[in-house]
Amino acid sequence: MGDFLADADAGLLAQLLELEARRAGLDALRTAVEDATSSESALHVVELKRAHIKDLVIRRSGHLMPGAAARHAVSQAQNYLRTMDENREAVLTRHGVDARRASATVVIGHPRYVAGGITSREIAETPRTYNTHAARIEVITYETLLESAARTLALASAQQDPADRTAGRCSASATTRYGSATR
Repeated sequence: MGDFLADADAGLLAQLLELEARRAGLDALRTAVEDATSSESALHVVELKRAHIKDLVIRRSGHLMPGAAARHAVSQAQNYLRTMDENREAVLTRHGVDARRASATVVIGHPRYVAGGITSREIAETPRTYNTHAARIEVITYETLLESAARTLALASAQQDPADRTAGRCSASATTRYGSATR
């Protein structure tokens, strides 16, 4: 029973430390967002779609391409950006942000749900290839988002000073990294 409790306590402690690291990163980001002098402003649209999409990537004439759901989501993002462009003056007056600098990310699908014998590597490469032709819209899968989030948390945790971890504060280097983001 003692080993079980020790393992449970260690797991709980690890979860608490992870949550504290996330909170610290969020606090640093919030500080940067609320500080009018922290950076230039830019709008960023995030279009979230379902993860379970069988035809996220399709093969036509031997070539891979995004499926209809991904293309539809990109079209929606294009419409959002066009609307912001058309209302640039109102957005600038009301929010102090130039909408011409707006960009978008479409998060859609996960390789585990894709049918048709398409490999995870091919699924990852297809949006990257598609993105090379788009100036303001990026398409990523939930797998890519989750992997990126895990790397970011690992970096944020590694950049915290040991003394700051116990106090629950983010180090200056992590604050600087989050504070300099414009997207």
